[in-house]
Amino acid sequence: MTKNNQGLEIRELITQGNIDITNVYNKKYLSNIIRHPRSQRPGLALAGYFKYLERDRIQIFGKTEIGYLNQLNPEERQRQLTNFFTHKIAGVIISENQDVSQFIIPSVQSYKTPVLISKLRTSLLVSRISTFLYRQFSKKIRVNGVLMDIMGIGTLIRGDSGIGKSETALELVNKGNQLISDDLIEFYLNSNDEPVGRSIDRIKKWIEVRGLGIINIADIYGVGALMDEKKLDLVINLEKWSPKKKYDRLGEENQYYRILGKDAPMFTLPVAPGRNLSTLIQVAVKYFISRKNGSLSFIEHIYNQDKGK
Repeated sequence: MTKNNQGLEIRELITQGNIDITNVYNKKYLSNIIRHPRSQRPGLALAGYFKYLERDRIQIFGKTEIGYLNQLNPEERQRQLTNFFTHKIAGVIISENQDVSQFIIPSVQSYKTPVLISKLRTSLLVSRISTFLYRQFSKKIRVNGVLMDIMGIGTLIRGDSGIGKSETALELVNKGNQLISDDLIEFYLNSNDEPVGRSIDRIKKWIEVRGLGIINIADIYGVGALMDEKKLDLVINLEKWSPKKKYDRLGEENQYYRILGKDAPMFTLPVAPGRNLSTLIQVAVKYFISRKNGSLSFIEHIYNQDKGK
């Protein structure tokens, strides 16, 4: 990948951004650099107002932009397009396979701006571009553990090596939950400033289980048992049970795990013989969901009862 502190080449967006490009014009300028994680709809720039036009952002022409250009007379349209492309735009993507061969393509031949045609509708195109670019531009961190989607909740299972994270994850997959990554997860911040985790390519689909070796989850459970990435909602910290440590028995403690400057709620589960970790984790996730939905903890329930007396 051609990526550095200055940005990302447009050809990388085409090959890896999943944006369904059907045609490319001015291909020799696909080395142009995108320097912003958001695309831009040109809007009033096509009418000659350039104050907020950012030429280093990929520009999206949807039906509104093409409709506006279509209703101009040929001379005015040519003048507006010439004024637009003289700003040295990094690149333009036309959505929904709209035919622009009669006016945009001839206009762009004299400028160093590639024009890409996508079959995606405009909203989906913008969403996919934002997802891809934020993943590329965002600060990243790699974390040891297992990331899963458990009942729709992005759950990071962490703990010391050998404590049973992978075996527990396998049992959770067997119960119908989805695996994002085992052993090593790469996190980045998405466009909503939320940590999102994904697998490292070389270990995607694989999970290590002592006694069985490294197994391919897709081969055993099908591709439906896997997920490409997931926003982090909850952290489950597994630690070896110690008789000397006092554990939270009433749900009074609020624990958090800090990642990329964000705090994710965390539960610590002591690991001891006879404890079914996969069941405990599922219950922890259900408890987390219930609290998000407004359910009271035991302490809050007792407090409200006493208050009402």
